[in-house]
Amino acid sequence: MSTHVTFDDADGPVLHFARRYPHPVDRVWAALTEPGQMSRWFPCEVEIDLRVGGVITLTFPGGEQDTAEITELDPPATLAFTWAGERLRWTLQPEGDGCVLRLDNTVLDRDTTGGTAAGWDRCFEALATHLDGADVSSHAGPDEALIAHYRTVLSAGPDT
Repeated sequence: MSTHVTFDDADGPVLHFARRYPHPVDRVWAALTEPGQMSRWFPCEVEIDLRVGGVITLTFPGGEQDTAEITELDPPATLAFTWAGERLRWTLQPEGDGCVLRLDNTVLDRDTTGGTAAGWDRCFEALATHLDGADVSSHAGPDEALIAHYRTVLSAGPDT
């Protein structure tokens, strides 16, 4: 649906994403918060202690681990956490027979907004595949063409 960036946050640029899925809120919420489901569309294995102050443990291929702390939780509408110093806030809103997923991601380094947006774009595609009941064949990151595309469109104006 849309991707844009704002620069009015003191902590850095904020990427704003909105994607519509033809699935009910509860189905998308489960894909965002159940470790077994999230691990299918996210590019790593995920464990979640689903509570404010709980930890999300991300184990990437090769065994590298990272953690995120849950800062806001209002099932099945809002999940927010801090990961690698960046704030991420996911919201779900019913729309017709489906829902709209929004993600606001505060990015620490303005120069990485194109790569971050391209990475989330790939995740949103994988999420759609998972929600449609198909296996996500790979967790390939974005290619240089997609990163360049987002660098261009995010510098061009408010909505893409």
